[in-house]
Amino acid sequence: MGEDKKEKKKKKKEKTEEAPAEEASDEAPAEEKPKKKTGNVFALFNQAQIQEFKEAFTMMDQNRDGIICEEDLAAIYQQVGRDPDPKQLKAMVAESPGQLNFTHFLTLFGENIAGTDPESRLRDAFAMFDEKATGKMAEEYIKDLLMNVGDPFSKDEIKQVWKEAPIEGGQLDYLKFVAIIKRGKEDE
Repeated sequence: MGEDKKEKKKKKKEKTEEAPAEEASDEAPAEEKPKKKTGNVFALFNQAQIQEFKEAFTMMDQNRDGIICEEDLAAIYQQVGRDPDPKQLKAMVAESPGQLNFTHFLTLFGENIAGTDPESRLRDAFAMFDEKATGKMAEEYIKDLLMNVGDPFSKDEIKQVWKEAPIEGGQLDYLKFVAIIKRGKEDE
């Protein structure tokens, strides 16, 4: 019987020594769960898209603190010659479930791809620059924005965009352009 107790103690000791290794392996999946949640967001995009989003995020994060805030957005507006509406800035930042860091930024884009109405957001983005609400904007104005604001387009990139853009009389019909972007040229 004394041998049984020694045997049990020995087995218990072996289990205790193995437990940290088991715990470590048990902890790894627990640690991966948050990463997996984040990984799902990252899985929605290819590496080139993630890099583009990162560049856009960095451009918007004017104070370089890793979080896009109202002041950052106001600075972007001012760079393109617009006066920001404080209510609109608040609403934009409020779309994020917490501070608008890069992961939340990417999540917002992922949610839009997954079913909310991204076409209306594209139209709204163009409309911000359409002061007369005509649905059209001067071709030269758009070219200037694309070449001089944010991550500038090259002349070749402008040519590529302009191949698909519905331009008549020097005016870009951004309503048609958004439809082309989202659904392709055959659905115009």
